Amino acid sequence: MNNISVLSPPSKDLRGHKPNKVADHDFIELSVQEWIDIDPIPTNRDSASRVHKMKKIFDPAHDAGYQNTLTEVALGIVVKDFDDIDPDTNLVIRSYKKGEWYRVDGNTRAFYWKAYPTKANDIKKLAAKIHYLSSVDDVKMAYYPYNSQKSVEKPSEILQGLAKRYNWQPRQSIFAKGGYKTAIDWAATTSDGTPDIFESFNRCFEGLKFLDSIPKGSGNTITSPAHPKMKSQAIISALLVAYKIWGNNLNLYSLVERLANIEHTEIAKAMNTKDKELDPAQVIAAEYMEMSYMRRAKWKSEDYLTDSWLGGMARSTKFESREIQMDFLLSWIEKYIKNPKISYKANQGVQGSWKDGYWMELISPIEEDE
Repeated sequence: MNNISVLSPPSKDLRGHKPNKVADHDFIELSVQEWIDIDPIPTNRDSASRVHKMKKIFDPAHDAGYQNTLTEVALGIVVKDFDDIDPDTNLVIRSYKKGEWYRVDGNTRAFYWKAYPTKANDIKKLAAKIHYLSSVDDVKMAYYPYNSQKSVEKPSEILQGLAKRYNWQPRQSIFAKGGYKTAIDWAATTSDGTPDIFESFNRCFEGLKFLDSIPKGSGNTITSPAHPKMKSQAIISALLVAYKIWGNNLNLYSLVERLANIEHTEIAKAMNTKDKELDPAQVIAAEYMEMSYMRRAKWKSEDYLTDSWLGGMARSTKFESREIQMDFLLSWIEKYIKNPKISYKANQGVQGSWKDGYWMELISPIEEDE
């Protein structure tokens, strides 16, 4: 029997509410305002942003007199102090204190009723099912069953919850909204395969914070670059792998800034010279801006995909494009880190300067260390 449901805590943890037991679970009645005033569980997704989406479901329930279908919620009550500890660093992510209450299920409804108080007035009482929390496993087992495929929690929403768990408040919109699952899936892949979303996030967390920190002030970012075609899950993924291999060094930082700020005119100018010389950042940009076909003496604009170095696979998120993009990107990222000023002739020195399987070759020493 699961202890998160059947523990009998001291009455003071219930803040004066009298529990009613149904099967193995305790329930208490709460007003809507009491529910709104409780903090969401730290692993919760960005429920406030879902109010607009769910309003078209909640409104008809209220209007048709079925608001009672919305009144069962789930409450987490901490019954003893415990810490959420990062398994890699052994650092405390968050401390839970005895007596704390958290909204486990019903967070979007709380924001909805707060935004539309006239709807909240339709609700007499909420039935709160209690989960007693005494460990991080209790938190996970209380929250995630409510947020499975059945409840339509998307990967982006899970990533929002993980960011909150780690007290990470991203500056860049894609990171804040959790729109980077493909990037971390690819970056966390090893010869043993791709881990689940939780392990992928854990493996990439430090790299995500690094990318999110660039630039220090305002300006273009790797997730919102100057040229829209430089916005790529593959580029983000390769930079995450690069961070894991080479760490936070000045050349990697410089490359992220270059890729975020590079413009079409810079590549066009280089391609219109006799030697068509490109540095590693420009090689990446030429391919992802779909300009690498211009290396040909007699190029045709309609050949921009078929005559590209990656055969039109740049920016794709399809599985079959993964290896060829990662091999290409990591080869040129490494060249830039070693020498940002080195140049290659686009019409003869780029093709063949990377090799198949280079991605896995680079990460194999990391796997051995882990």
